[in-house]
Amino acid sequence: MDYVEAFSQWGFLMAFLYCLASSINKENKSSVYLSALMLCSYISSGYINLLENLYLSWALYDFITILALLTLHYFKVLQRSAAFHFIIFALIINAVLTLILHYDLYVLYNFEPWWYWSVYSVGVNMFDVLMVLSLVFNKNTIVKRGVTLNFKKLKNIE
Repeated sequence: MDYVEAFSQWGFLMAFLYCLASSINKENKSSVYLSALMLCSYISSGYINLLENLYLSWALYDFITILALLTLHYFKVLQRSAAFHFIIFALIINAVLTLILHYDLYVLYNFEPWWYWSVYSVGVNMFDVLMVLSLVFNKNTIVKRGVTLNFKKLKNIE
């Protein structure tokens, strides 16, 4: 396991502990379940390879996590939130980036570094950090160019 992988696992652990502590007296535990699922996914992907190829194994973990999220949402364990939607989006992006890298390395046998390898490295790690932040700052508010949009208030206007 490398440092970046350990950092992601540590980030999801901290997000889980934050969600756990902040929802002690709340009825809705959806953020705790969401962060626990992400923590389990990232820890297990660091120690258990489902397939021989590491990149295919990581992509499979992303798809299994998406399936678990959608299943838990279907059974009303998880509620839709900004973090829920963003995590599904980020897991899809991570899986696609990983599958493209696998294709480049193991199907095309390209071992010469090129710009996509940098895109993959920065993209996957950026989305991991953004997923951790989305768990911590699970808000229905987006701030863009100094304008705050509160989706709950916009929904009430309709």
